[in-house]
Amino acid sequence: MRNRTRLFSCITLVSLLFPIVVSARPISEIVNPSLQTVSRSNFLTWSFEALSIPKTNANCTLPFTKFPRGLKSVLCAALDQGALDAFPSGNGYTLGKNITHGEAIQVVTALLNKQENANVSAFKDVKTPAEKQAVMNAIALKWMTPIKSNLFGLSRPLTGSEALTLLSAAAPGSSTKMQTITITLPSQQGQSTVPKSDLLEAVWQLINRDYLRKDKIDATEAGYKAIEALVDSLKDPYSNFFRPASASDFQSQIKGELSGIGANIEDIDGVITVVSPLPGSPAEKAGIQAKDQILEANGVSLSGIGVEKAVNHIRGEVGTSVTLKIRRNGTEITFTIVRNLISIPEIQVKWQGDIAVVQLAQFGETTDKQIRTVFANIAKQNPRGIILDLRNNGGGLLTAADAVVSNFVPKGTVVAKVEGKNETTLEKTQDEATIDSGIKLVVLINKGSASASEIVAGALQDHKRATIIGVQSFGKGTVQEVISFRSSEALKLTIAEWLTPLGRKLDNLGVKPDIIVEKDGTRDDQLQRALEILR
Repeated sequence: MRNRTRLFSCITLVSLLFPIVVSARPISEIVNPSLQTVSRSNFLTWSFEALSIPKTNANCTLPFTKFPRGLKSVLCAALDQGALDAFPSGNGYTLGKNITHGEAIQVVTALLNKQENANVSAFKDVKTPAEKQAVMNAIALKWMTPIKSNLFGLSRPLTGSEALTLLSAAAPGSSTKMQTITITLPSQQGQSTVPKSDLLEAVWQLINRDYLRKDKIDATEAGYKAIEALVDSLKDPYSNFFRPASASDFQSQIKGELSGIGANIEDIDGVITVVSPLPGSPAEKAGIQAKDQILEANGVSLSGIGVEKAVNHIRGEVGTSVTLKIRRNGTEITFTIVRNLISIPEIQVKWQGDIAVVQLAQFGETTDKQIRTVFANIAKQNPRGIILDLRNNGGGLLTAADAVVSNFVPKGTVVAKVEGKNETTLEKTQDEATIDSGIKLVVLINKGSASASEIVAGALQDHKRATIIGVQSFGKGTVQEVISFRSSEALKLTIAEWLTPLGRKLDNLGVKPDIIVEKDGTRDDQLQRALEILR
C-alpha cells in the first residue's frame, strides 16, 4: 500500500514510455529514475538543469530560513520565477517533503511560463486556477497522463521515473513523439534478461510459422499468460500481474470505489483466502469472515487459478448473485451473496459519551489526506479517550499508516523498519501530534486486521502509546509496490519486509494484543472492554 506510495496490502506509477529529447546533458543523467519518491528540493534542482533555466540572484531573501546552503541559487531563481508558489506556504516550504504530481507540473508551468489551453473540466481534483493552468499545460503538451477520465491525480507523489518523463517532455527541443525504450537493469549474475528468452522467441516464431490453426492465435493472450507465468513462478501470494480491468479495480479500491461482494482476498498457497470483508459490504452482511477459504464460485473451482481469475468469477453485475463454497476451520459452508456497488466509508467517527471511536475501513487516499484533520477536530472536543478501530481493515497505503500514527507520537518517531533487498530504511512520522499524550488510546484489532493496520498497531504498541485489544491480527509483514504501465496493466511485486520499530517480525505471526478479547454473537465485547478501560 514512505512518504512512499507503497502498499502494505502501495502505489508507485512507473512509465515505460519516454520522450525523445535533445539536451546539453542527457536528462537521464540529471534525474534519478530509480527513486520511489522525489523531494521538492531534488525536483527543483533537476528542473533548472533539465529545462536550461539560469540560476541568478543568489543573494535574495527567501521566505524561510532552513535550507541546504548549496541550494540557495536554485531557490532564489525559483522564487523569482514563481515556482515556489506550487508549495503551500503554511507548512514552511518543507523542501524535504515528497513532491506531488500537481506540484511538479505547477513548478514546470512557472519555470517555462506556459499558457496552453485544454479542456480540464472533467477532473474533479483540479480546483485552483494554478492547478487548472498546470493541468492544461500537462495535457496539451503531453507532459503527463491523467490517471482516470475524471481524475488527474494531482495529489499522488511523483516517482523518479515520472520526473524523468515529465522533464524530458517539457525540456527545450523535446519532441512530443513517444517511443518505447528498453530499461536496462543492473546485471545480477546473468539474470537481467528474461530466462530462456531465446527459446521463448524460437517457440513463438515456430507457432506463428507452422501452427495449423494460425487464425486461433491470440498474441495478446499469449503475452499475458507468459507474464502471469513468470510472476506465478515466484510463488509469492502477494506478487501479482494485473490485466487492465483488474488493474483498474485495484486502483478503484485504493480510492474507495469498487463493485462486487466487498472482500479483500489473497492467494495463499493456491487457495483464495479472505483477508477481511469490508465494513457494511454484502460479504460482511452474509457472514464472510477473515481467513475463510473460498473453494468455489457458482460451482467453478478457484483452486490454483490466482487472484485475478478468482475475482472474475466472484464479481459480476450489480443485483446478480454468486454462490460461494467456503472452508472455515475444516468445515465447508455455502453462502449466496447478492453483488452490489461498494462505497468504502474509510473514516467513521462516533462518540460514546466523551470517548471518540474512529473506525478505519482501509488505508486509502481518503485516510491519507483527511485523517490528521479528523483527529485535530477530535482534539478540540477534549475527549477522555480515543478508540481506533482497525478490525477487518486489510491495509493500503503506507503514507496513510504514517499519517494515522503521527497523530499520537512526536514528530520523527519511527513507524516501521523496512528491510529491502539492498537496504534497510526507517519510516518516520513527518508531522507533530494532534492528540495530547495524556489522552488514552485503545486500538482494536482482529484476524482481519492486516498489513498497514498491523503497522499502526505494532508501532503504537512498541512506543507504549496505545493498549491493543482484540485477537491476533492476520500477519502480513511484506511490502508490495504497484507499477502501473501506460498500456493500463499493473504489476504488484513484493520488494521488502517490514518490522515494528523494536524489530519484531510479524509476517505469518501478526500483532498479539495486550488484552485478548474474543467477539462472539451480537455483543461487541472488544469495544465494551475498550470503553471500560478508558472510563
